[in-house]
Amino acid sequence: MMKFTAIFASATMVSRFLGLFRDMLFAYYFGRSGEYDAYIIAILLPFFLRRIFAEGAFSTVFIPLYSRKKGKDADIFASTAINLLLIITVSLYILVLFFSQSFVKILGSGMNVEYISLSSNLIKITFPFITFISIWSIFSGILYNENNFFISAVSPAITNIFTILGIIFSSYFSVKIYGPTIGFFLGGFFQLLFLFIYIKKKKLFHYYFALKKDYVNEIMNMFIPAFFGVAISHINSIVDTNIATWTGEGSVATIQYALRLYQLPLAIFSVSIANVILPRLSKLSHNKQKEKFIFEFKEAILISLFLTIPASFGLIFLSNDIIKLIYQRGTFTEKDTIITAFTLITYSIGIIFYSIHGILVRNYYSKLNTKKPTRISFIMVFINIILDIILAKYMGVAGIGLATSISGFVGMLILGWEFFIHFNKIDYIEIFKIIISTIIMILSLFILKNIHSSNLYTIFLVFAGVLIYFISSYIFKIKYLKAIIQFIQK
Repeated sequence: MMKFTAIFASATMVSRFLGLFRDMLFAYYFGRSGEYDAYIIAILLPFFLRRIFAEGAFSTVFIPLYSRKKGKDADIFASTAINLLLIITVSLYILVLFFSQSFVKILGSGMNVEYISLSSNLIKITFPFITFISIWSIFSGILYNENNFFISAVSPAITNIFTILGIIFSSYFSVKIYGPTIGFFLGGFFQLLFLFIYIKKKKLFHYYFALKKDYVNEIMNMFIPAFFGVAISHINSIVDTNIATWTGEGSVATIQYALRLYQLPLAIFSVSIANVILPRLSKLSHNKQKEKFIFEFKEAILISLFLTIPASFGLIFLSNDIIKLIYQRGTFTEKDTIITAFTLITYSIGIIFYSIHGILVRNYYSKLNTKKPTRISFIMVFINIILDIILAKYMGVAGIGLATSISGFVGMLILGWEFFIHFNKIDYIEIFKIIISTIIMILSLFILKNIHSSNLYTIFLVFAGVLIYFISSYIFKIKYLKAIIQFIQK
């Protein structure tokens, strides 16, 4: 599993670092402006639906069902899924075209009239992205089933490249934010086209103009409870953004800048592990290989902890330095750095919790059980909304990040309680060694940080932290380090 996770993570890293460069350009050209807030609101709904249809409920239902089918049946099943997604997403787009301003008012009720009007125009351009990315997710599921993870993981870089080009050429538009908006639309289209050409060339899928009733029922029976689970859990992002619009202009941008860095270790490590583990657990569950299932599940948790514990504490400790390095230039000021860094700290607390939560959810989905994760999601959203309102009042936009982290901790604890009993003494010793290695890393960074201060030195601190953690892991003989080194050598 480590091999496939490393491949997926390497490909994801390419896309994520391009995304980071994109956000550096956003900070330079747009800063924490109302115009950028309007753009974030315009991509919020497509991103929310992407988590349902592309990276959430639909795809996690599709993969275990698809893995149980062979030959022509598999092609007809995938075709049915694609056609179903087309019907749903195109219908939603028609609604958005007619009621764009109503959607924007719901998503960003605290924005002024000017930015609501701008955002309602932008959302008409950004929304087709959900159709492109939903079909892309089906193609990705087909590749995952073939243990081909690199192509689909690297393809999101295409959307980032087109958005970057849109930012660079934004000065040619009377309203500059239209540049990246059009780039976002084109990027989604070419991301889908890239995967379509690859799959057609490899002859992995033959499309049928089909909507087989049995397959529709099979998908919907699992999708509906999964939909509520994923939708409810990701309503958090909509609630977070809406409450942020009431804490002042630029607060939505602050959340966006902080989230990009918070999501970097989650996307590179946690999502990679979760995407690799789902088809593997699905096959083991289907074949009733219980002991191997538990082993693979525990391995996924421990690999995730090995990577996310140091990432979480590293981001917390170096938050101000990292924000300054990446964003503080152009229209992004020192004051913006302080606000964004504090928000990043509160979000980073939850990296470990959401990493484990993502694997636990895949564990249930692999057994075709979507109901329990849905119930837990209800609890998480309720906690998040209450804490958002309370903490945002006293802590501003940073309180929203803390609310998200606390709800993630509660969700992880409830969802995983019955599985943590499978961990034995050896597993807990591994976790203890990971924690000790992380403490050594942070103490070393504390000493090094007081020696000098500059953007170049911050880069040195990041690499020094990684090196110190790996050396500590080697000394304590943490087994996952060896697998990573072997992959790098290959």
